[in-house]
Amino acid sequence: MHFFLYFWRPNYKVNQMKCLTKMKGRWVLLAWGLMMVSCNKDMFNEEDYKQLVETAQPVSAIDASHTWELTTTRYLTITLGSAYSAMNRLQILSDNPVSGNGATILGDYPLSGDTREYVAFTAPSTLKTFYAALVDSDGRYTVKKFTDGETSLDFSNPLATSATVDERLINHQAFSYCFEDEMPEPGDYDYNDVVLRISQERTAESQITLNVTLAAVGSLSQVAAAIRLVGFTVDQIESVTTVDDESFDTGYKKSSLPFIDSHQFLVSGIGNSAVINVFEDAHWATGVVAYASEGYLPRYMYNVTKGTSEESDMMSPRTISYVITFKPTVLNINYFTLATIDPFIIVEYNGAFMENHAAFKYRTTSVLHEYTQPTSAVILPWALVVPTGSFRYPLNGMHIGYAKDGALFGAYMTSGHSFGQWASDRTTSTDWYDYPTTNMVY
Repeated sequence: MHFFLYFWRPNYKVNQMKCLTKMKGRWVLLAWGLMMVSCNKDMFNEEDYKQLVETAQPVSAIDASHTWELTTTRYLTITLGSAYSAMNRLQILSDNPVSGNGATILGDYPLSGDTREYVAFTAPSTLKTFYAALVDSDGRYTVKKFTDGETSLDFSNPLATSATVDERLINHQAFSYCFEDEMPEPGDYDYNDVVLRISQERTAESQITLNVTLAAVGSLSQVAAAIRLVGFTVDQIESVTTVDDESFDTGYKKSSLPFIDSHQFLVSGIGNSAVINVFEDAHWATGVVAYASEGYLPRYMYNVTKGTSEESDMMSPRTISYVITFKPTVLNINYFTLATIDPFIIVEYNGAFMENHAAFKYRTTSVLHEYTQPTSAVILPWALVVPTGSFRYPLNGMHIGYAKDGALFGAYMTSGHSFGQWASDRTTSTDWYDYPTTNMVY
């Protein structure tokens, strides 16, 4: 959905007919009212913009203090003692792995040989009970339970000692990063224009591997993607490679918009920030399209509809694993979590490149391109981070959650567990993503 917002950039003269660009029918009247005002002005009208987005969004009363965060990062001091000198790994898990019911690894750290370790992990805010496990070279686990609020652990009284664990029942935590491509215009709030799922593994003492899966492309435009490593500079990274030298951009013709003007996996952002170049074009990255004989790239929506149509098709999610090797002088890798990464997409808007960051706290951060985003309007964000790798995002055109005049509707509308109620009050319905409306989600 696109409509005219040239007034965003001062002194940009345009013929009023150019206001009539691609629009979805339900926005035409609303957008045109703003166009009639804005196309005759050479400046951004903040009040018109606020009225537009607040009318367009499906939630009437949004919590003005919302952070749009569904996770909490916790810091722990682990005291090992001499009895556990033979252990080589520490894991933080969602469940007791000895129980045989399966568990998710929330943090994974090689032990340094010291009797005390300092670590951080990020988990869903709804999760209040955790398990710390020491793992020996034979894969046997010594486990200790702890709860939300504890900041130190001593392994002198573990829950289970030297127990064998079926590691096939243990998986690494993954988050879903769901983007709208319309920024700075109001979106259609289905959060499926690009869907990435990312998990993290500690694969060596100075090495983190990010497994990046492209799950869906609901956009019909070119969209690029990158990941900033928050708090790290290019100078602190030894290398970024991929498993089996795979790339989302293999064979891509750099004839379209150069959102990321580099063929390297590691690129330097503003301020020398370390950035992973994920892909230049989401449609090419699906691996199921090829350039037409005329030299253009066909664009369809992938994995956002039930079945296929003239504009939509199916794809198998693609995963590329990025191996980040830090220089030996970098000492804070135990504090690297999924909250440390800043995935964002890049779109073109009226000749400018706009960055849409998944985490709301980074929404105004310029990493590869300078851009401006309004912050005065109380609006739904253009992206969401959902702390599960199996999040069922809405079908194309389906609101993630409608909440107006006391009515709840949309892909997540279960009363007491709805997106709309969470948007209205950040302290309620924080588990909304576990309650999909089955026929409205993919």
